Parts: sequence; C-alpha cells; structure tokens
Amino acid sequence: MENQNFYIVEDMGVTRAALVSVLQRAGYQYVGSASAAENAWLEIPQKNVTVVIIDVNLKGAKDGIWLAKKIRESLNCAIVFLTAYGSDAMLEEIHSTDPDGYIMKPFNNPTLISSVKMACRNLQKRNKEKNPVKVIPTIIKSRSGLVKINKADLVYLKSEGNYVHLKTASITHEVRGKLDEVLKMLDYENLYRIHRRYAVNVEKIKAIDRNSILVSINKELPVSKSFNYEELIKRLNLDLK
Repeated sequence: MENQNFYIVEDMGVTRAALVSVLQRAGYQYVGSASAAENAWLEIPQKNVTVVIIDVNLKGAKDGIWLAKKIRESLNCAIVFLTAYGSDAMLEEIHSTDPDGYIMKPFNNPTLISSVKMACRNLQKRNKEKNPVKVIPTIIKSRSGLVKINKADLVYLKSEGNYVHLKTASITHEVRGKLDEVLKMLDYENLYRIHRRYAVNVEKIKAIDRNSILVSINKELPVSKSFNYEELIKRLNLDLK
C-alpha cells in the first residue's frame, strides 16, 4: 500500500483511537487528527493526506459538512463520513459534499476498511480521468431510437415493467427487455447484478455494505437478500483483513 495516508476528524477520543488502530493494522499511514473542524482545516492542507475520515456532528462552531466543503473546494483527497444519524435530511447534507463514502456508527472493522479502500480507489479513478482514454461508443436501440453510449459511463441499470433503464450521470436510456437480456446484450464485464431489478457498474461504486450500495451519482441502490457481499468485495479487489 503506497502513500495512502489518513487523517481523522472526530471529537471522541476513544473513537479516534479505535479508528487509528484499525486503519494502521490495515496498512494505512496515520498523519494526524483533530477534534474540531477549524483545527483540522488548519492542518490538513499542510499534510500529504489521501483520505480524511470526518465525523459529521462535531462539537464547536463548524461541523463536518463545513469541513468537507472546504476540502472539496481546494484539496485533492478522498472524504469518508462517520455519522450516528441516518435521517434523510442528514444523508442529503452528506451527499451534497460528494463524499467518497460514509459509515454509520457504531462501525465494524470490515466496513471501515472496505469504505476507506473504496474511497482511495475512487480518488485514484478521479485522478486517472483527468487524462481519459478514448472509448469507442456502442450503438443500442432505445425507446427513442438508435443512440450511442459509452459502456463505461453507465452507473447502474434498473428494470421497470417491460423496459430497463440505463442510467448515466447525465441521462437515462430506456431499452425494451428483461434485465438479464439487456445485460447479455451489453456484454460489459463491469456490470454486476445486485438485485432482481438492479445491476451496478462496479467502477461507479462509492460505498458498499451488506444492505445497500452507494454509487457515484449519490444514489443508494438496494441489494437482494441473496446478494453475495463477499464475492463483490473480491471483485473489487478489497482485502478486508
């Protein structure tokens, strides 16, 4: 693991120590921590930070959302949120900062490690996308006629009625057929079925747990009861030890 350094912003000392211990054992390099958002913002720009783990509800005048927005404005690093509250309003605030993942408290070690690894992976992909490789488009027959798509742009597929919705960051194409038929037609190795109605582009996954998957457009997708979490973790090349 090369140059993957983490910084923690958490106002509870016990939680901060636990995070440091788990991530160091997983091979990450600890470069600092703070209990207040303002102090963190003074330190983080001075350090070589790959991923910042931020508690949303910090004590003090500024919260974790404020800090994440400051980081997004000027720094190139990944952001993973910690929160004890999962209300729709809180998740909407979290999503507004375009995070690379979030973890509900109390966290377990595998979820923490997988979330941080996904965040680092997302950061690497963003950096690579600054110099994109030319992709040959695929022509498909959609509800509106023949259209060109880049398979790599697909975020997820959703089956609804007699059609499958092919969702990208900017547009949705509707293709007639069943989900398994459309997956076969697209023949794209990065599409992975997670539910009888959903398939996801594994390159667009931002966070994953046993109950849902968060994709790059900040949409949370359901997974089926038979969803094989361990298999997808292996597919993503995430070692949780």
